[in-house]
Amino acid sequence: MASNVYKPKNSKNYYLRVSIDGKEYRESLRTSSKRVAEKKARKRIEELTGKAERGETDWLFHAGFTSFYDSLDHEDDDHGWSDTTRARYQTSLRQIGVTLADIFEERGEDIEAAGAWEVGLKSVSEFVAMRKDEGVSIATINRDLTAFNHLMRHIKNKGWIEMNPVLQFEKQGMKESLPDIVLPSDEAILELGRRAPGTLSFFPSFLDATGGRVTEISLIKWSDVQGMDRPVEGHVTMTLRHTKGRKVRTITLRQQAIDILVKIPRSNRSPFVFWNKTEEGYYRGPANLFWDYAQETGFGARLHDIRHKFAIERLREGWSVYRVQRYIGHGSVNTTERYYFRYLSQEQQEIANADGNAGL
Repeated sequence: MASNVYKPKNSKNYYLRVSIDGKEYRESLRTSSKRVAEKKARKRIEELTGKAERGETDWLFHAGFTSFYDSLDHEDDDHGWSDTTRARYQTSLRQIGVTLADIFEERGEDIEAAGAWEVGLKSVSEFVAMRKDEGVSIATINRDLTAFNHLMRHIKNKGWIEMNPVLQFEKQGMKESLPDIVLPSDEAILELGRRAPGTLSFFPSFLDATGGRVTEISLIKWSDVQGMDRPVEGHVTMTLRHTKGRKVRTITLRQQAIDILVKIPRSNRSPFVFWNKTEEGYYRGPANLFWDYAQETGFGARLHDIRHKFAIERLREGWSVYRVQRYIGHGSVNTTERYYFRYLSQEQQEIANADGNAGL
């Protein structure tokens, strides 16, 4: 049981993390007492196991999201919305889903594994900030917040949350509060890799060399890598196909990444760079594996923090914020600034902002 209970960095409360029938559940146990957390975790695992056996989805945000979205396909006497209004809400909901997925991904978390209560006031505040980053008008943001409000009210009516965070935001507002980023050391990254099996031993270092997201890097195929006939910086490129929003982008690999690729053995049966011997042919969910390895090795950060480390180090060494934004795939340069400029000196910020083509 102890292995199912953990306390994230910068959190006073313990969390439950458990996999049932191949689905991972991760949620707050809402207590800072380990003894109480373990007791609540045992009860919660029993509940989740029972619901899994009955084919029920339990208290997950995406379940409430899907339920509300689907309800808009039909007339509902309770709210009496017109076809135009329901269609507009669905448009907003699609944007809400995409943006929240980005927000949780930047935290190193999966929105589909999030409990309904984990989409709170901070998430709403960050949603508004990211929409502003994208240059969206205040009128459009307010329309999105209206749909967001109805969504969270729908979830609250199910009894899954105690307070509607959108109403909280509208009543009191909130200054954006970004989570602290824990930068893992180079040695910690190497130690994490040494714990992993097969080609995954190269995975943490490759993340450190590319700044890629865990999912997009885990699905890289050798056919996505071009120029390895001359493995030198400036000649080798990598195309990322499994990105947020399915926006394919190609990056030029740094020598550090190229040197890692040279060492990775290829498989005659799998086209993937990070392959294994399962029927899948590759590691579909390395984040789950590395969560366990991180606990064993005392990694002290999330796998996703390696991406943040890459971005901050490139900015500190003189890359422009525009180059970093394009390279790591942020939707807006303003998002890159908000997340990383707080870790730069004034001089480093000025250099990063000096020229949109700096470092290219």
